[in-house]
Amino acid sequence: MEAPPLPERIAAARWYHSIELPGGIVTPGEYDLPDAIHRIPFPSSLRGKRCLDVGTRDGFWAFAMEARGAEEVVGMDLDDPADYDYAEPAPSLEPAVRDEIDRRNSAFQIAHDALGSAVTRRDLSVYQLSPEEVGRFDFAFIGTLLLHLRDPVGALVAIRRVLAPGATLITNEPISIPFSVLGRVPAVQPLMWPGLPFWWLPNIAARRKMVAAAGYEVRDAGRPYMMRYGRGWEHPPGSLSPRNLIRNPMVRWGAVHDCIVAAPHVR
Repeated sequence: MEAPPLPERIAAARWYHSIELPGGIVTPGEYDLPDAIHRIPFPSSLRGKRCLDVGTRDGFWAFAMEARGAEEVVGMDLDDPADYDYAEPAPSLEPAVRDEIDRRNSAFQIAHDALGSAVTRRDLSVYQLSPEEVGRFDFAFIGTLLLHLRDPVGALVAIRRVLAPGATLITNEPISIPFSVLGRVPAVQPLMWPGLPFWWLPNIAARRKMVAAAGYEVRDAGRPYMMRYGRGWEHPPGSLSPRNLIRNPMVRWGAVHDCIVAAPHVR
């Protein structure tokens, strides 16, 4: 059967990333990543490099690597929600929730087809990374994923295992603004919502220490920036209440992120 027109396929999916597609189409993502990529030190050229996008979701960062001349790009994520890093015991997901996840999982392939992309997508956990499984990479990106992991340092170590000598890692993650701006607060990583796949929200100091503890040298760190919400963002009930806006006025516009550029320590 002939595939439905692109606008129909886009409307049937659930988009996490705003992705610019041919014909002036921009997917209705929850986050405005075309804006975010200009706010971080993302390479202007990746020509000839083998690249890895950890937690690729809709594939924005993987497609950006490809557009910058990467020789090969691998995007990895988990298809089955049963494999998410829940606390124990994992919740039983209702059929409607699984249907929503299927709609989210379809987004990558829709964008992939529309762009005529050669990016390879792997259904793989970050903890499973190994040279035997995926080979080695010259550049890796992990974005808005470590907060969903029980062991974020272990995830960074796993990525380091598959980086070639001289490779670069960019980690782009949400941070705790209150614990970052309090001058005497040391590295802090509060536990967020036990029972859900949301674990840690570190302050800036903790982010640096996590990267160093995983065996990297921090080469660059941009200023914290606002990753803006896109057209697909739906504010959780009560998030725009006067109380929440006073306590955290940024919930109206987006999520504050911190970007670190690092390289594996030479052994």
